[in-house]
Amino acid sequence: MNCNAMSIPQPKLLGELERCIERKTQAVAARNTRYGSDRVKVVAYMENLGWPDLFGYDMNHFLDDAEFSIEQHLRRLIFWADNVDDDVISHTRLQADVGMYWDMTLFGMRIRHSRIGVPEFLPHPFQQRFDPSTLGRFSFTETGKMPDLLGKYRRMQEVAATRYDGKISIAFPSFQRGPLDIYIQLRGYEGFIQDMAERPEDLLAMLYFLVDERLRFTQERQKFLEEESLPESTFVADDWVNIPFISPRFFRDTVMPVYAHIREQEGPVTGFHTCGNMGAIANDLLQVFPEMTWLDASAWNDLEYHDRTVDPRIHFNTNIINTISLGDHAQEQADKLGAIRAVGAHRTVGLTAQAILNLYPPFEDTLARLNRFLGRAFNALECASTA
Repeated sequence: MNCNAMSIPQPKLLGELERCIERKTQAVAARNTRYGSDRVKVVAYMENLGWPDLFGYDMNHFLDDAEFSIEQHLRRLIFWADNVDDDVISHTRLQADVGMYWDMTLFGMRIRHSRIGVPEFLPHPFQQRFDPSTLGRFSFTETGKMPDLLGKYRRMQEVAATRYDGKISIAFPSFQRGPLDIYIQLRGYEGFIQDMAERPEDLLAMLYFLVDERLRFTQERQKFLEEESLPESTFVADDWVNIPFISPRFFRDTVMPVYAHIREQEGPVTGFHTCGNMGAIANDLLQVFPEMTWLDASAWNDLEYHDRTVDPRIHFNTNIINTISLGDHAQEQADKLGAIRAVGAHRTVGLTAQAILNLYPPFEDTLARLNRFLGRAFNALECASTA
C-alpha cells in the first residue's frame, strides 16, 4: 500500500495531485487502446466512512474545518490514484461538505455524526404526529446547517485562492434529494405507511410542498452565487424509490405526478439515483423524465431484466456491492461480470465497485482484494463492446 498521500507536506499536495492526474490519464488511455475506447468503464469509490478509518481523523473535524477539509480531499484523491487501478481520473473541483444529509436540516431535522462519520438522526416532531407546521419554512442563511455550509464554502474559497493559487475550484452543493427520501426520514417509515392508508391527499400535498421548497432553495442558491439563471437540467436522488418498500402502483399514482412537477419547475431531469430496486418502474421513470439517457442500476437490480425491458438506447451504470467485489467467491464475481459483459455487447454500460470499506483488515489486504477484482473485471469485460 502506497501511503505517500498521508505524509506529503501540504504545499506539495497540489503538484502531486496534478502528477497523479497525468499518470492516471495515461493509464486509462492505454487501457482504452488495449480494450477499446467503447469498452465498459470500471470505477470504484471509497465509502465516506472509510476515509476517517484509513487516515485516522475525526469526521467532525473534516466537516467543520475548511482548511483541513481541502487538505484531506487532496490526500484522498492522491491516495486513490496511487493505490487503486480503476478508470477514475482525479480532478481539482471540490464541494463544500457539512454532511451528506444537510438538506434534511432545512426541515428541522437535527443530525450528529460519529467520529467515523455515521449520521445519527435525532427524533423529529413530525414523526410523532402529522403536523406540517413542524417542518417550518427554511431560511437560506439561518436554518439548520446553512450557516455552517455558507461559512465553510466562503472559507474554502479563501483557502483555495491563497494556499492553492486558485487552481482548486470550490462548488456549492445543489438540492438534489427527492421528496420521498425527505418525507420518510422526517416522518418515519411506519408513519409514512399510516399516511398512505389514512391521509393520502395530505401525503401528496406534503410531497408537493417538499418539491416546491427544493425549487425555492435552488432559486436562493442562484441568487447567492449570482448566477444568471437556474441550471439547465437537474438531478433527483430518492433512495425510497425501492420496490417493495413502495409499490409500483404508489409510484405511478403518487410519485410520478410529483416528479413531473419537478421537471415542470426545474427543467429536464437528466439523472436519477436510487440505491433500491426499481426494475418494476424503470420505464415509468423514463416516461416522467424523458431526457434521461442512462439508468443508475444499483446492485439490488436485475441487469438482465432491465436489458430486456428498457429501451436499448438507454445506458446503464451498474453497481457491485463491496461484499462481492472484496469477497472470496470468484464464481459469484464471474457470474456478475458475465451478465454485464453480455449486456455491454449491445448497450453502453459502466460498472462501479461501490462503497469500499475496510472489510478485510488491514487496509492493505482490502485494497489488494479490490485491485484483484478490478483486474478480473477488465479481463472479463474485454470483449464487451457496443460497436
